[in-house]
Amino acid sequence: MKFKNLSLLATGFTKYALCALTLSLTAIPYTANAKPAQQVAQANQQPSVAPPPQISLTAPQQEQVKKINLQVRNDINKVLTPSQRKQLETSLKARRTPQEITTDLKLSQQQGQKLRQIVVASQQQIFNKVLTEQQRQQIKQYQQSRKNPG
Repeated sequence: MKFKNLSLLATGFTKYALCALTLSLTAIPYTANAKPAQQVAQANQQPSVAPPPQISLTAPQQEQVKKINLQVRNDINKVLTPSQRKQLETSLKARRTPQEITTDLKLSQQQGQKLRQIVVASQQQIFNKVLTEQQRQQIKQYQQSRKNPG
C-alpha cells in the first residue's frame, strides 16, 4: 500500500483551500498584527521547536482529504465576490505572500470571519474523521511541544 507524508497534504489542497489556510492566519488587517521591533526580536530569540511529525496517509485517507478540499474550494467561492476570485487567482499565480493576498482581496471583516470558519471546520473534519487515533496523538504531542518548548 502506498503512503504519503502528511507534509504533502498541503500540496493536495486546491489553490483555494491553500489560500484559505493562508487567509485564516492573516485575515485580520495587517496593521492590526504589527508588532514593535522589540517583540519581534524577542520572538526570534525563542528556542526552536521540533519539526511537525511526518504522518503517513493511506490512499483512502488521501481521497477523503481531497473531497474535503473540494468542499473548501466551493465554500470559499461562495464567500468571495467574482472580482475577489479573479484577484485570488492572479495573486496565487504571482506567488504573493499571505499578507499581500489578504491586502489584494480587500476582505470585509465578515468575509475574513467566514473564511476562518471554513478553514477551522475543514481542519476539524480532517482531524476527527480522517486521521486515525495514532495520527491524532502524534499531532497532539507536536502541538503540546510547541506550547511548552524545551
